[in-house]
Amino acid sequence: MKEMLLMTPGPTMVPEEVKKVAGAQPLHHRTEEFYELFSNLNKNLKEIFKTKNEVITLTSSGTGGMEAVIANLFSIGDKVLVASIGYFGERFYDIAKAYGLDAELYDFGWGKAVDLNVLEDKLRNGNYKALLVTHNETSTGVTNNVKEIAKIANMYGVVVIVDAVSSLGGIPLEMDEWGIDAVITCSQKCLMSPPGLSFVALSERAWKIAETSNLPKYYFNLKKAKEGVLKPNPDTPATPAVSTIMAVAKATNIILEFGLDNVYKRQATYGKRVREYVKNLGLELLPEEDIASDLITAIKVPEKYKASEIINHMKEKHGILITGGQGPLKGKIIRIGHMGYVTEEMLAKTLEALKDAIEG
Repeated sequence: MKEMLLMTPGPTMVPEEVKKVAGAQPLHHRTEEFYELFSNLNKNLKEIFKTKNEVITLTSSGTGGMEAVIANLFSIGDKVLVASIGYFGERFYDIAKAYGLDAELYDFGWGKAVDLNVLEDKLRNGNYKALLVTHNETSTGVTNNVKEIAKIANMYGVVVIVDAVSSLGGIPLEMDEWGIDAVITCSQKCLMSPPGLSFVALSERAWKIAETSNLPKYYFNLKKAKEGVLKPNPDTPATPAVSTIMAVAKATNIILEFGLDNVYKRQATYGKRVREYVKNLGLELLPEEDIASDLITAIKVPEKYKASEIINHMKEKHGILITGGQGPLKGKIIRIGHMGYVTEEMLAKTLEALKDAIEG
């Protein structure tokens, strides 16, 4: 099987040293070796989440982490607002509805960011228990101003839940300092690891709210998982994806050795470089630049092209995988991911391949 260069919203490329760890014989999850590794991972995750609270590891995709937060923080009929700007905002709404919440979807528009004035009006008058919002919407290449969103929600005593599945470890997010109550991410985006794990952190307020939740939960019981993390020899209630835990432990070591601030600077540089290159090709970005993501770039497909042809050309001729649009943007945009493990060479090859697909 030919190895592709994954310039997608995820899974993303995995560094060689992380792949080596992921491919090693897995540890047994009830041994001293695993406890030590898992303890180190938990320490790293708290540093990346920017929280003093425990981070819970779940064997699932990021969607599982989203579901776990809904199941553990709410009760039937709780009123929540989902501030949606794309596909994954709508997914959060679907999960909330599936669990019997009184969920309201406010669509700010695909390719737009949350309008802070509109949001404040909604929260002032809506009597919501919580606000659910996506930090970095990969379906549209838009990053929300979560710091200001959280500030507004906290003014009205609304619990703040952030889907940071594609953003944590790639762009700034300060969970405790910004007053966020729940943050969800996963292994295969900015954390430079294979798919298989989601990570959830709750604030002290959120843990107290979890005590009154009456929704069913078993595998995704965060209280049980927290008990495992707090043991002298930390573990998980059931067998986790041990190989992926080994990989993420290694990857988070690499990230923190490089420095989060350095990661943020690199991503900002990459984001700007891609946007400038795209514009120089005569192509148009989907979002306005002031809300454009530094982790993924969404590009409008000119009328004389087909998204599928551009994608297939880059895949078949150059061995580079990018993606198309989702939902109402299917066939209308292409998306280039540049999050996690991306080198200068990878980025240059991708941009040259895009030029070849457009001009060749």
